[in-house]
Amino acid sequence: MIDFPETLLDNVLRFGRIALEYWWAWLTPILASLAYNEWLGYQKEKYLSGMKWTVLEVIPPPEILYSSPKAAEHFFSGLHASYGGGIKWKDQVFGGKIPDWFSFEIVSNGGDIHFYIRCTEGQRNLIESLLFAQYPQAEIRVVEDHVALLPEKFDPAQYDLSANEYVFTQPAPYPIKLWQEFEEAGGKDEYQRLDPLAPLLEIMSALRPGEHLALQYILRPTGGAWVKDGKAEVDKLIGKEAKPPEPSLATRIVSFPFMLLEQILIEMGLYTKPEEKKKEEKAFSPQNLTPVQKRVLEAVEEKLTKLAFKSSIRLFYAARKDAFNGARGASVNAMFKQLYYNNLNTFKPYNGAKDKGKWPWLFPNEKGFGADAATLKKKEGAWGAYRKRAFSPPSKDPKDYPLVLSTDELATLWHLPGLNVRAPLVPRVQAKKGQPPAILPTR
Repeated sequence: MIDFPETLLDNVLRFGRIALEYWWAWLTPILASLAYNEWLGYQKEKYLSGMKWTVLEVIPPPEILYSSPKAAEHFFSGLHASYGGGIKWKDQVFGGKIPDWFSFEIVSNGGDIHFYIRCTEGQRNLIESLLFAQYPQAEIRVVEDHVALLPEKFDPAQYDLSANEYVFTQPAPYPIKLWQEFEEAGGKDEYQRLDPLAPLLEIMSALRPGEHLALQYILRPTGGAWVKDGKAEVDKLIGKEAKPPEPSLATRIVSFPFMLLEQILIEMGLYTKPEEKKKEEKAFSPQNLTPVQKRVLEAVEEKLTKLAFKSSIRLFYAARKDAFNGARGASVNAMFKQLYYNNLNTFKPYNGAKDKGKWPWLFPNEKGFGADAATLKKKEGAWGAYRKRAFSPPSKDPKDYPLVLSTDELATLWHLPGLNVRAPLVPRVQAKKGQPPAILPTR
């Protein structure tokens, strides 16, 4: 009788019997992993629901120094003190704790402009102290959350909206155009200064009743991991060959039998490992760089010396149907365009509130199947993310880079405007404040 080789079906059946017999060996870790993830999610939701938030409105003083962005840079440097070096695993697993974050916002309701900061109640004293240190004549007051002016959920019958979030077009160590570059020498000890926020505030002042425009900067202090990545970018700029990445644990486990076999063959004299040719590294000389390349290298190295925040930027515009103006969002992009450099960094909008649906290329108007339903879902998501001050989801495009903003970049994007900003509806403190006389009787 001829023995035929086992068929694939026989092997599958044998494997199935073994899997059923030893079900506890593979099902237990799967269930444990699922239970662990559910537990982490539950603890995180519990922690978030217990967080107590406060919203501060900052009113610029009537006379503010023209060095306002510099003052804001010192403010953000002080705010970085809230970084605690990361969350301990015990606090994360058993308490669901996550690092604190802040939301710095410039909001216009029907043309009335406001500067808001949302923070936890525990961070309120730090923020007020830092702000008064840099802006002594400013007014800070606790207010109701302005998102309550909009319905809790998006109602497409009454409202329309447009929204964008932003990413970098280059890796985070490349800086944007900074506020210092908006200054021009005008004479001895005098400078003519343009405010980077002036275009945004002019746009916001032009809003009509029923329109709501907001720019959110959601920030969380970060440690030094991004600096390590930045040094790799510096090496690339000076032509230094990048070091190969360390192999992962899975790669080392898979390659271990082959490495062991190779070593055995070498010991038996059956195999000789080829010698690696060492490449001679050319010494770096700044003279080999063009003037533009030198400026880029200096700008990247300068940013790496600064404290930084993991960031998300969200543009949100909503209005009643009869007041909606779709050009508002595009107008705000003009503010980001003025921070643009071809060889440095800039912002790119993504994760908008429109969706072309499936197979849009089949239709002349590029509106594919299910486009309306997908757009509605995106608008509902943008509405909820704006109200929650949620961090932006990562972009799926490998050419997009997440935001890590240094203190001077943040000062360029959020600061109290000086008197050189003529937008009519920028609020100002109406009276100067001072200390009472020391000899004032108390009885």
